[in-house]
Amino acid sequence: MALNDRLRDALRDPNAVVRLEAARAAAGSGDHRLVEPLLEVALRDTAEIRVPSGLGETYEHVGDAAAVALGEILSRRSGIDTRVAFAAEDLRCDDDRVATLLYYLGPRYEPLRQRLENHEQPRLRLRAARAVLSINRTAAFAARLLNDPSPLVRLEGLQVPAHLRDDAACLRMMQIDADPRVRAEAAMLLRFTATGVEPFATAARAEPDPGVRTALVACLAHRRRDPEAVRAIAGLLGDPGPAVRRAAAEALRDATDPVAGAAIGLRVLAEPDDDVLGALLRYRALLTDAPELRPLIERLHRYANFDDDRRTLGALLAARDAPARSPRYTADGRFLRAVLRQAADALGSGPLHDWLDDPGRPVPVGPPEVDECVQAWKAMDTERALNAAETVAYNVALDEPAHAAPDPVRGPTTAARRALQLTRVAHTLTARLLAAGAEPPPAAPLQRLLLPGEDSIEALRSVLSVDECRRARNVTWLRLLMRPADEAWYLESLRAAHPTSPPKEDGDISDWHLELAVTAAEGRRTTGYR
Repeated sequence: MALNDRLRDALRDPNAVVRLEAARAAAGSGDHRLVEPLLEVALRDTAEIRVPSGLGETYEHVGDAAAVALGEILSRRSGIDTRVAFAAEDLRCDDDRVATLLYYLGPRYEPLRQRLENHEQPRLRLRAARAVLSINRTAAFAARLLNDPSPLVRLEGLQVPAHLRDDAACLRMMQIDADPRVRAEAAMLLRFTATGVEPFATAARAEPDPGVRTALVACLAHRRRDPEAVRAIAGLLGDPGPAVRRAAAEALRDATDPVAGAAIGLRVLAEPDDDVLGALLRYRALLTDAPELRPLIERLHRYANFDDDRRTLGALLAARDAPARSPRYTADGRFLRAVLRQAADALGSGPLHDWLDDPGRPVPVGPPEVDECVQAWKAMDTERALNAAETVAYNVALDEPAHAAPDPVRGPTTAARRALQLTRVAHTLTARLLAAGAEPPPAAPLQRLLLPGEDSIEALRSVLSVDECRRARNVTWLRLLMRPADEAWYLESLRAAHPTSPPKEDGDISDWHLELAVTAAEGRRTTGYR
């Protein structure tokens, strides 16, 4: 069998190593009868072989080796081989493989590449663009690609050497290009340039695609020493896309502006995604900038299920216990709108939320809570707005069916009281952000009012004290704080003191009756329990 016949057979061998060796040998044979099998391998073969190289090893692509061999053989013939021209326009072929082939065929096949560059089919233009390595592209070549109707070709136009890149063109494409992939790539190319914060912040506010917003967060993160960048990232902590929220939380992890801590603290209250919450809690200065969150962080730490979460929360709690600052509320319209937006989101009232953004809309109608929010806004009454938002949070948590699952009575009561407390914290952090000239993240319902594994009685004791029940002379509340054994002792004591008719608990009660209930609620005089 002739050598070239053996090479032809070897190029079709199932063993990739054999095909690689055959492609190498074909390069030096110069036999034009090998063009067709080499072309087939160059366009179809994707195998990579690990081969020795110097002091180590490297990988060789079988298809690339065949393309190199084709370039060697066809360089000895004038004109363009019709088989190559046909394959270059065959849409059944992979675009990258055709582009690689055109690259290795070299300058002799430049007329074919130029013909593809001006073809009406976008995929052929893409092949022509990728056949030119980014380091070999000129400014004029890139400009032609940037004006192409195909977004994939425009993406190729962005890949040029740094000294030739047109930052103004990248900025324009980041802002107005129709394809999100192009906008994201243009943004990332500007990430380490001298471009200021404002273009990225403006684009992030108007950008509809979450992938592009994530890229813009990366650009803003590189500028987070600028307070305006911190404020722009903080505004994305409430983004609808979890990936964007996580990127924003990670971008603020080592920020030094107190605005970051207040914004992260506000979002911790409302973040539904556990992965994003974990990123938020890695902000080490959280309890310095938002000390009001310490009770919540302690509760999360107590019931954390994973070691990583416990370490993260423990690191937060190890920080110096900063005193909570007194809230300073103003009659500023921005603060009232933010407070009432939180109430609207807790209610799930889209009409109220939209009306607060545009009071020219029809006045929303609904339950009394909606009307109270409307009246508070019309009167620009800060106290009334705060009370309305707190009432909404309390009632919504009280009526949430999921809160009744652990305990039908104690669960909703605990959740409602925690919602009241955390709503006040949210208002404090909102006021702090607005006072610093920053917009708070978009409002969202409070999360994690009850945690898995919490004891319903201990959970209620965290928001309702025995002393509070004593002052209110409310035995019903005291019974909610009793352990089963304590409650049994309490009822037995009542029956022993009043065998015929125990005193009612919802009317006027004696001091003895009240102290008996207090004693039981405190767990005293109970066998086996202290």
